[in-house]
Amino acid sequence: MSYKVLILEDNTLLLQTLEDFLSGHGYECTLVKSGKDALKQCYEHKFDLYLLDVKVPDLSGFDFLKELRAAGDHTPAIFVTSLSDQESLAKGFMLGGDDYIKKPFDLDEMLLRIKAILARSKGIVDDWLVIDTSYKLNLARKRLFYNQQELDINLKDFELLYLLVKERGHVVTKEMIHERLWSSSEEINEGSIRVYINNLKKIFGKEVIVNIRGIGYRFEK
Repeated sequence: MSYKVLILEDNTLLLQTLEDFLSGHGYECTLVKSGKDALKQCYEHKFDLYLLDVKVPDLSGFDFLKELRAAGDHTPAIFVTSLSDQESLAKGFMLGGDDYIKKPFDLDEMLLRIKAILARSKGIVDDWLVIDTSYKLNLARKRLFYNQQELDINLKDFELLYLLVKERGHVVTKEMIHERLWSSSEEINEGSIRVYINNLKKIFGKEVIVNIRGIGYRFEK
């Protein structure tokens, strides 16, 4: 699974260093040098994580995150900044930041923090993806559990459920389902998708897995 990271940083050398390092570990990076450019990217694309410098042109990293949080965007955010005073640290967390890394920093330590925050944000803990207090997915074994009892679902059902839960609250398009469930050499069957969706609806209900006509589906649990 490739996570999408927006990096807001006006230092060209550091920006390139971060991209080279994170892309080398499988992350898909979008680079911006100003707060306004960052906002534009967020309006057009969905990200899994924000890496934010604070002192950038047009709109500071603090103000950028403040706007997003006010708009209901709860994407995890890490401030990466030279500001080290307690007031700035407190402000970063108060505005909805999830972590605060002081420059200069170790890239490997940053990667560990990123992995920990993404795992928490996706509900993933030690190969488990928690859906709610009753349901959870075992990612290693590709099994669905209800109150510790394993439920009988096939592999395609599992992969589709994983995709829906990972993107919960957002529309999962048919194209995304095709990419997840079928290899490029396999023939795609639209009828099969409806079968897998109906299998999951029998477990979670129609009010949880919602059809978005002509586009795809949304998981709302």
